[in-house]
Amino acid sequence: MAGERSGQSIAWRIAPPASLFVVLTALGLGVNGARLGLDLAGGRLLPVGSLSELWSTYLAGWHQTGGGTASAAPTSLAILGALGAIFVPLGGPPALVAILLIGDAPLAGLSAYAATRRLPVSRWTRAAVSAAYAMVPAATASVAQGRLDVVVVHVVLPLVVSGIGDLLASTGDRWLYRSSACAVGVAVLGAFSPLAHGLALLGLVAGFVVLPPGKSLLRRIASVGIVVLLPLALLLPWPTVLVNQPALFLHGLSGPAPAPPAADLVGLYPGGAGAWPIGVVLLVATIFAVAVRPRALLSAGLALAALGACGLAVVLLVAVKPLQGGGAAVGYTGVPLLLLSAGLLWIILNACASGTGTAVLPRIAAVAAVMVVLVLGAGAVFGGRGGPLHSGGGDQLVAAQADELDRSGRSVLVVGSGDEPTRQEGGRMPLFGDDQLALTASTPDRMTAWQSALAQPSSGATRAALSGATAAGALFVVLPPGADAAPIVALAPDLAVAAQPTKDGRAVLRLLAPSGQVVLVPASVAKQAVTSSAPANTTGVTPVDADLPDVHVRVSEGTAGRLLVLSAEQEAGWEATVDGKAQPIVPAWGHQVAVSVPPGSSEVSIEHPSTLRDVLLLVQVAAVLFALLTAIPAPTRRR
Repeated sequence: MAGERSGQSIAWRIAPPASLFVVLTALGLGVNGARLGLDLAGGRLLPVGSLSELWSTYLAGWHQTGGGTASAAPTSLAILGALGAIFVPLGGPPALVAILLIGDAPLAGLSAYAATRRLPVSRWTRAAVSAAYAMVPAATASVAQGRLDVVVVHVVLPLVVSGIGDLLASTGDRWLYRSSACAVGVAVLGAFSPLAHGLALLGLVAGFVVLPPGKSLLRRIASVGIVVLLPLALLLPWPTVLVNQPALFLHGLSGPAPAPPAADLVGLYPGGAGAWPIGVVLLVATIFAVAVRPRALLSAGLALAALGACGLAVVLLVAVKPLQGGGAAVGYTGVPLLLLSAGLLWIILNACASGTGTAVLPRIAAVAAVMVVLVLGAGAVFGGRGGPLHSGGGDQLVAAQADELDRSGRSVLVVGSGDEPTRQEGGRMPLFGDDQLALTASTPDRMTAWQSALAQPSSGATRAALSGATAAGALFVVLPPGADAAPIVALAPDLAVAAQPTKDGRAVLRLLAPSGQVVLVPASVAKQAVTSSAPANTTGVTPVDADLPDVHVRVSEGTAGRLLVLSAEQEAGWEATVDGKAQPIVPAWGHQVAVSVPPGSSEVSIEHPSTLRDVLLLVQVAAVLFALLTAIPAPTRRR
């Protein structure tokens, strides 16, 4: 009999989360049925690189993106690389990202269910509210639009909110473990959404100031200090970029978006494809829950909703220039609306709590929660099927062209259209993480000018764009969808020829002028290189067998006035020596690194040291070791 009761007890405990997972998994597969696959791309999601590509990009001190930049790569690459190693049999990091996007609803639902385990609410009510959180419009729209940063916040947010609440409520013997575990969660938020990171710390500090200190003030101060400082160390060297790039904080990893109308905001809908503004049902249910049980407003849900409203105001009122160029724009409202939705659901859940009032009130609130789930589920099923996210990976060059890019190290210029920016990437097609690299100040404007010249061909501008792209190391130019290569080839037959189109049928140009990662420019062309923005004559330009960013070559005798030019953007940090003596960096074509070469035979070295980045990576490794040692709970002792 005791065994039967024990089995029934276990089944009774497992039934709600198991049912939640099964139902949400079925819903996720149904909504994403047209995009099922392990290589998703489209919308705001560039194709995700392999395990080696993610780690090489993250650890590199210089990136051949946008003509070259020493910007630190986002820490999200390291997280995807670490977790993606588990999914190598399925395809590595691309498979991990696909599982996150397609399985967003069940993962977020289980996360919310686990985060509410301490609340005095029935398990089935917790499961219903968790299902509602899994299907809020901000989440379904973010999945359909390929906004991976918002999806990760959707999954991790409940656990971080619960961890912060536990730290502020009490500090027991396991305070160090709780603090470190919460800090790791905050760091994951910061790696994908700096805005969510900032809002989480704002809520932590506000709670520390407002709530009573409890029994151990010193432990509480230490816990708050760990949650504030440890994530910064775990994210190094990424925070150094965030300080100088407010667009990354406000726009996130997936970039800006048009400001949604007021009606959509009332419906907790961030705009775009993939959802309907049916979040208004949450507002109605919250008002009803507060009317039934006013004490629900005393929960932390009100503070969380207020935090989301503050984030929403900041995102919509502060317009900044996007990282990839263009006019000032507001950010995507997905993350603030997630916080706002979670706060409203927390208020509803608190109204369902037992222990106060009559027994009828929690039942009425639970029925309201079920109605909310049904409405949100219908909106997710019928609205979440659209959107640009698709399976099959991103556009690719044919195998011969991709191999040539990889061997030569030269770059491909992918011309954008509409909201898609123009990208220049060395050795491969653009991948996830490239858009989060901080380019030099002149790069976005130059890319925009090249895009305009190639989208609307004219003799002078188009020839200048092709010559400038060649001088910057480009070998192929991928034109926008639907564009024809014939008008451009007719204007500049000596600069470009039509090549085999991409997998998706986009026209490709092959640039003909001599170029490479490093070239030796004769004196006749060098005079033009320091006074103009694009070469009109490439006679005598000789490619040099060298790889970026560290160049060590021996130059033979020649005429005075020659230049050794790199297909790298001129920015702080470049150092050059000729025969061991320091030489100044000369700007070539207005933006590239070059150094003057003497007439005699000489040894030339051009480097971009990354000593500071290496030190920051060591600090990050130390922080990771500290987190691993302290975030694992120690076994409890029985008294």
